[in-house]
Amino acid sequence: MSRFGVVRRARDLGHASLTLLAALLPFEMSEPIARVGPLQISSVEIFLYLALAAWGISLCAGWLEGDRDLRAWWRRAPEAHRAVLVWSLVLVASAVCAPAWRGTALKFALRSLSGILLYLASADLLRDPRAVARTAKALVAGALVAAIAMIGEGRLAFVAALLRPFHAQTFEVFGLVRGSGPFQYPNIAAMYLEAVLPVAFALGVSSIATRSLAATSLDLGGRRWRLCGAALVIVALLAGILVTASRAGLATALVCLAGMGIFWARAVQTRGAALAAFGALALLGIGSGLSGSALTLRLSFWKDADWYRASIERVAGPAGQLPAWLASDREATVTVQVRNLGALTWEHLPPTPVALSYHWLDADSGNIVVFDGVRSELPYDVPPGGGATVRAIVHAPRRPGRYLLWWDLVHEHATWFSLRGNPGLREAVEVRRFAPTGGPAVKAAIGPMPTSAAPTAPREVIPRRVLWRAAFAAWRDRPLLGLGPDNFRHLYGRYLGLVAPDDRLHANSLYLETLAGLGTAGLLALATLVVAFARAARRAVAAPATRTWALGFGVGLGAYLVHGTFDTFFEFTPTFALAWLLGGAVVALGRPAAEIAG
Repeated sequence: MSRFGVVRRARDLGHASLTLLAALLPFEMSEPIARVGPLQISSVEIFLYLALAAWGISLCAGWLEGDRDLRAWWRRAPEAHRAVLVWSLVLVASAVCAPAWRGTALKFALRSLSGILLYLASADLLRDPRAVARTAKALVAGALVAAIAMIGEGRLAFVAALLRPFHAQTFEVFGLVRGSGPFQYPNIAAMYLEAVLPVAFALGVSSIATRSLAATSLDLGGRRWRLCGAALVIVALLAGILVTASRAGLATALVCLAGMGIFWARAVQTRGAALAAFGALALLGIGSGLSGSALTLRLSFWKDADWYRASIERVAGPAGQLPAWLASDREATVTVQVRNLGALTWEHLPPTPVALSYHWLDADSGNIVVFDGVRSELPYDVPPGGGATVRAIVHAPRRPGRYLLWWDLVHEHATWFSLRGNPGLREAVEVRRFAPTGGPAVKAAIGPMPTSAAPTAPREVIPRRVLWRAAFAAWRDRPLLGLGPDNFRHLYGRYLGLVAPDDRLHANSLYLETLAGLGTAGLLALATLVVAFARAARRAVAAPATRTWALGFGVGLGAYLVHGTFDTFFEFTPTFALAWLLGGAVVALGRPAAEIAG
């Protein structure tokens, strides 16, 4: 075989590996399937590393055949490559200088470098017109299967059972299932679908436009079938976004569709595509307003106070009275009456029960000492207007002192009632350190050794504005390089006064997560990256041969910037890999040598 044949075979292997990865990106199992030292490898990461290895082989084969001068290659490299290098250096420097959890930060940085290598592979391999089309088809096919799974998750029990390896729990809001499909969380599912949606439009427009150039009357039937197929795929992706009940996902999809529609409406040849985008925009708007959907309820955010209205009162008599004082780090019981004055039924069973709990506040400063109190289950479901009597467990703080016990209700995986305006019930309590010497009264005050603990499942009950405040506080604490990549979730509790914060919560904003984790240097590096990608997209859109594909991949990448205002995605393989793949495609299309046609 000639040397040219070896290079071509190596390139074909790289293309095939990238296509396979694009199709499998949504399907990452929650448990790792392999470990290499301290690193865990997921089901999707295996295919990511295989794709990188295949690209490395093709790269080596090409260099052996031609130019071996790395300095010349770097001088010819696109502007975005330099921006990506700056981002990589800041990422590693922030991890090395992290004030705590340095090992975790370094592991996150190394994992992020795999996405950056995927960007380089995509920028190299997707200069081939056929590779662009194959990758787009694979991305849309994988997203379509994921969307169908998300739609069926809340309707068919066997679909939910099949999805169990991908996420341990079913997510609900107001008693309605939020679809997450093969993704870990509904918001991640929404982000993925809304980024692939513009690629699906580009695939449909490119396919139909290319074939219509040579269309005859015999081909009109085939064109109609292609139109119907493209429409069904887009409707399925829109339905998948809707069932996630993600407000940020809906807003991002609307922005993407509006942007594509306005762009395509400028030229007569693409007016049909513009009508399709505006039609999808209307369909998404109508679907989001359907009565009884989880998204409809979540969009009515100004009604939170009506949903979570309640009264909490202690029952009369000895059962409703706490002892005169509590012993530190011990438990006591008290009977409490709760009444549902809101619009939602309080379910008492998992996965999203309502439970009675409390917070401990320092009586002098008012600061929260313990945020997550022990949960006391409701005896049954409580409808609006109903009530229940709960035998509640109170676990006293370890440090003696004067406290305020703030009774509160919690809707697991949704919110605390107090965060939605419900006042709860507060009472002063004295906590003492005391060694029991006998007597029923003393033993009642001391209480038993603690036997209960707050659940450890993620609750997502801290609102965005509170997390954002913590992110700004973290940046002021370490303004240059931040806390280290992915370290905000480990350290935000110190800025909010939380004793045991949920370490699976992030800053809920790409920009504030970057500011807190990577500091000012990281935010500037991110801005440089965005500008470089925007310039590459503008060059590619300016060329007729690459316009449709550049718009699809570029708008898909832009979806991250819109949704990134309210969420962060670089912690999850499907979304961070998709972002770098889209970025690589945009850069490849923006190169002068790229001649892409559908």
